[in-house]
Amino acid sequence: MVPAITEGGRSFKGAAAYYLHDKRQPGEAERFTSARVAWVVTDNLPTDNPERGWKIMAHTALAAEELKAAAGVKTTGRKLTKPVFAYSLAWHPGERPTKEEQLEAARASIKALGLEGYQAIIVSHNDEPHEHVHILVNRVHPETGKAVTISNSKLTLSKWAQAYEQERGQVLCPQRVENNARRKRGEYVRSPRVPRPVYEMRKAVASDDIGAEFVKTQQKEKDAQLNAQARQIQTSHARQWDELKRVYGVVRGRIKDNTTRLKDKKAAEIKAQAKGRWRDLFARQREQRKTFDAAERGILSKLWSMAFVYRELRRENRQADALTIFYTLMSSGQRRAVFDAAQEGERRALARKIRQQIGAASRAIDHEARRDFDRLRDQYLGQCGQLRQTQDKQKTDLKAAWQTRNAERKEALGPIRERAPRMRQARHHRRGRSIKDDDLFRRPPQKPDPGQGGPS
Repeated sequence: MVPAITEGGRSFKGAAAYYLHDKRQPGEAERFTSARVAWVVTDNLPTDNPERGWKIMAHTALAAEELKAAAGVKTTGRKLTKPVFAYSLAWHPGERPTKEEQLEAARASIKALGLEGYQAIIVSHNDEPHEHVHILVNRVHPETGKAVTISNSKLTLSKWAQAYEQERGQVLCPQRVENNARRKRGEYVRSPRVPRPVYEMRKAVASDDIGAEFVKTQQKEKDAQLNAQARQIQTSHARQWDELKRVYGVVRGRIKDNTTRLKDKKAAEIKAQAKGRWRDLFARQREQRKTFDAAERGILSKLWSMAFVYRELRRENRQADALTIFYTLMSSGQRRAVFDAAQEGERRALARKIRQQIGAASRAIDHEARRDFDRLRDQYLGQCGQLRQTQDKQKTDLKAAWQTRNAERKEALGPIRERAPRMRQARHHRRGRSIKDDDLFRRPPQKPDPGQGGPS
């Protein structure tokens, strides 16, 4: 869908003469045939005759002040000098909308512009390879006499045309989508109307066929679809790798957590089993402490404690000299210290044995866990290989699709590119103002002035 706005006009008669009749041929001042007119519909007019309709529209524009006064609207402000508002809607050459579909689109565009209730004539032409309609609107309201503002009509129609294509599931002008998105972000985007000399030169070289623009639009749309597919594949591949890594991490974490629980459970079991050994040790040491304390209170009985201390000294320090041993045996405090150290050593020895048992059990559990980790790693690497193989195939298919797409684009744009040298040659023979190279490739003029020739 390509909407094109004609500059505001002063004469309903001139506009109607252009839209309701065939184009004038060279040397003709006026033409009354209407072979190119497929059908005509009037809106908000008391007649179905378009010739009478435009006269009523002109009379309404001339009576704007009287209508305002009758409706109680202030008559101050700048007077309207261009009551004629005209624009066209063109479909892709491959589209064949029915009369009802064309009329529905025309009225939807009128509503989008805020022109519902205003007098309008909708004309369909059949002189181009693409279906298109022209809408002629009176800017003066038939009841209030107020003139509608059309300053933002071009942007409004651009947004409406984008929505029209999106609703039908086929966007034929991706550049328009991009421009509207940039405008929505606050950027300034200007799409100026192609100057008349540029259009005339393009018409002379390219036979005034907007089909070339639609071909370019189609190719851009197909490229955009393939690009979207490529981005989707890239996103999907990244998501697949992230999911595979996530699952691997979750399973690995479960094995690790289970290993920790088993080790804690085993340690608790060993400690529970060791409670009896601790109980026996504490009971035996209590008896030894009672015997030691009783021996320390007597004179002859000290021989028992001295013998006990002597054995501990020889066991703990085989290199101790005789003087050290004698001093320790003769000192009550030293004997007590050796006795307490001996009992502390027994407790530490038992605690060390228990820790060794726990360590051995933990190492056995870790050994079994390593098997699980190894199996998990092998499975993960196998899945990585399968995923890589699948993704490589998708990349190969996408590459082949791009090769096919490049060949299709080259074939479709070949005739258009062949015209470029002729257009550059024609530029050297232009008349009037200077024309830039990039002007040659902008879209055709939105609407020629009535009576000046050009496409409808």
